[in-house]
Order: sequence, then C-alpha cells, then structure tokens
Amino acid sequence: MKRRDLLKTGALAGLGGLFSFGAHPAGRHSASQQPVRNVIFFAYDGFTWEDVASARTYAKRHMDRSLAFDRLFDRSSAGSMDSSSLTSVTTDSAAASCAWGTGQKIVSGLLNMYPDGTTLEPILRLAQQKGLATGLITTTRLTHATPAGWYAQIDWRRREEDIALQLTDMPPEVLLGGGHRALSGELRDDGHDVYGDFVDQDFTIVRSEAELQQANSSKLLGVFHRSHLPYEIDRRFQGVAAPTLAQMVTKGLEVLSGYDQGFLAQIEAGRIDHANHRNDAGGLLWEVLAADEALAVLMEYVDTHPDTLLIMASDHGTGSGAVYGVGKRYREGSTTHDHITKRTASFPYIIDEMQHDPVPPHVTGVAKRYTGIRMTDEQAALMVRALHGDLAMPNLQAYDRQPYNTLAHCLRGGTYDDPDRLNINFATGQHTAGPVPVAAYGAGADTLECGMVDNTDLYDWMASALDISYRNPSMSRHAAREALAE
Repeated sequence: MKRRDLLKTGALAGLGGLFSFGAHPAGRHSASQQPVRNVIFFAYDGFTWEDVASARTYAKRHMDRSLAFDRLFDRSSAGSMDSSSLTSVTTDSAAASCAWGTGQKIVSGLLNMYPDGTTLEPILRLAQQKGLATGLITTTRLTHATPAGWYAQIDWRRREEDIALQLTDMPPEVLLGGGHRALSGELRDDGHDVYGDFVDQDFTIVRSEAELQQANSSKLLGVFHRSHLPYEIDRRFQGVAAPTLAQMVTKGLEVLSGYDQGFLAQIEAGRIDHANHRNDAGGLLWEVLAADEALAVLMEYVDTHPDTLLIMASDHGTGSGAVYGVGKRYREGSTTHDHITKRTASFPYIIDEMQHDPVPPHVTGVAKRYTGIRMTDEQAALMVRALHGDLAMPNLQAYDRQPYNTLAHCLRGGTYDDPDRLNINFATGQHTAGPVPVAAYGAGADTLECGMVDNTDLYDWMASALDISYRNPSMSRHAAREALAE
C-alpha cells in the first residue's frame, strides 16, 4: 500500500483526544490558550549537558554573549529525557528518531520497522495526510538516520540509496542538507537520477549557499555536499564552503510559512554527534555554537508566530566528553578551557593534512598549527602508527573511530595541574546512555509536563498539538529479542 493511501483505511478513526498535555509547570508564562498551527522539532544529535558547559564558557569569555540554549531553558518547559531503545539502554540515532516520530521504541539500526517486519507510520507522514506542509533540514545527509526516522520504513539504516527513493514518495516541501551521493544518477549503484524525481514534482534544486539565498520556490531541495555538510569549524576558519544551519533554517521557515495550513519541520544539528564520536573538542564547540545560532532564529520565529510550538531535544549522548577541574581548588578551569581558542580545524581536516606526509615532524607540525599543542615524541610516534592503519589506541571497543580517537588521545589533557593542554577528555567514542536535554517553547508548551520524560513522550506532544490521534502498534522487548534471534 502506498503511503498516500494508508490513512484511507480508517486507521485514524475513533482515536481523537487520546493524548493530552499535562499540568502547567510552575513559574512559566501561560500561552495555553493559543492553538498550535506549526510544530518545529530541533534535534541536537549526540548532545549532552557537558557539551553545554564548554559552549557556554566560550560564548561568555570570547563572544561576550549568552547562549540561546540558556534562554530557551529559562523560558520554556524543560527537563531531561531517557533515550533508551527497545532492547538496549544505549540507542542509536535511527531508533531514537523513530521513538520521537512514532511514539514507540524500536531496535537500533531499523527505521520504523520491528524485527518481524511490522511497519510503523512516522509523524511526518501523518502530518502530510492531514494536509500540513513538512520540512527536513539537517547538517547530515538527508538520508541519514535522524531525518530518515521521520519518513522511511526499512530494515537497515545504511541502505541510503533505497531510503532516498522513499523520500520521493510524498516528499516534504523543504529538504535541505547533504547526501548528494544517494541522489545522483552518476554516483548511485543503480544509476537512477533521484534529482529527476524531484524535478518532476516541481522542486527547485539548489547546490550552494548563493543558490539557497536566491531561491524563490514553494518546493525546495538543497543538497550541499556529497556526504554530510562540512564541520562548522572548517567553514569558519578554513574557508570550506557550505551554508550554515541558521541560513538553512531561515530559508526553510520562509518557504514553509507560505503554506496556509501550517507545517511540521524536523531540524537536526547532526554533526555534534560526529565531533563527539571523534572526541574532537574544537569541532564539537563550533557545532554546538552553530546549533545555538539556529536555535536563536527559531526562538525569534516562535516569538513572532505565537501559534508555533518548538521542541528541542537530544537523541542521546555521545563520547561523554567532560570539562574537568584543573589548578589549585579548580581555580584554573576557565582559563585552561581558553586553550580551545587554538582549535581551528576539525579532526578529519587535521588527519587529511597529516596524511600528506605521515612522519613525526610533519604530524607534530600539523597538530601544533591547528590545535596549539606540541605532541611529545611518544605521542607523535603513536599518531604515525595510527595514520598507517595500526589501531594503536588502547581499548578499541570504546575508541573505534580511528585514527581520530588516537589523535584525541595524543592531545588529551594530562595531570591535574597541566596548564598547557585543554581540560576536556572523553570517556569513549561511542553513544552513551545518560539523560539528555529536552525543552518545549511556544504555543502549548506551558501545559507540558517535563521533568524526566521518555523519548516516546515527544510523539505524544506533537500528535496532540497537531490533533493527530494515530497510535502505532507496540512490540515488547521480549518479542523483539525473539524476532532478532530467528
């Protein structure tokens, strides 16, 4: 059955009013009488509370400003979220996005599908069936796990060429991100020109920041890189061309606001996760700051469009990076953190530079140029081994993003009173299971009970706001494990 025919079966009938918002949290201004016309969901991928500390410190000390994130949490219904998947305390981004989009926990690696083949209908498709405009904006590939979690039904998240074809069936009116590889007929394994499918549906296609700014279309597909968009730190300091997330959000809102029936949009700051996987403190900082610029745009939009609900959430933690105390009685923590100002390139950019001549003198020089740290002879030798494919990093199960995690190991802070190195270290290169931030702002937000919530609760928030009463089928943890074992 095609998606556009799904809801003609009457699956939505009789479930109206299933969801309701909770009590009014104390201390928040009331906006509960304002009906919700638009819902914007902003996903900070792989983001933890500790990441806030680094960005807040930098913004205050070097930009003379506070974070929009802090204003959001001061003015919204806010709390923390459990991110577990159906079968594991630690989720991947696919299962996490699907929990938001369907109200059901699933198994990591799948997209809107249980291990027995039962499919779930994500909220973006349900919103389309109600006549709302929709949008997906991301710094990752448009076929990557978080955006795909709101439209694709498939048994493996890595099948991105197949996921791209699903995107052309009732496509969102706004699609902005990376992922040229899965759309280009010259690069796809089957030779199919997915761009042509969008042109046939009257989309304007843009491939650069300049084209994005000039676009004047009611249907917009912007693909700005073969894979994910470049890291913000490389765009800012190394001149790598790409639109910012704030620019994409601004244009996306401009297009979606032209639809009278309202809209649902998912926005993803996806490369926070990638920087954390690589234990890249400098790359992480600028991804969080870029997300914060986009958040400021979104909050301003909500303030001028009081019929809009903004939900911000992280899907899970990654890396477990910590800003740790240094100096006598921790007095030098902030000044030691200032070493992050010397980071001017992402770890992938630095590794590419090192690979040009992977010998200790060159490796040491590159590290000093882009991080301000002079490696010891032992660290340079370890880095050279990693560049040559020797997985030299200890505990590879926890640090398997190589050679990036080895680079982080060589740059890590040292003793309790080491004033020359950045005081951020990482516990792993993998996802983590701790509670992550969540907040709701705007129309109806004051009626939401936050505190500690589950990732599946966010579907209920959106469904209730948009008067969507569809309930997806559930599967028990035991049944899922049995199906996986077959």
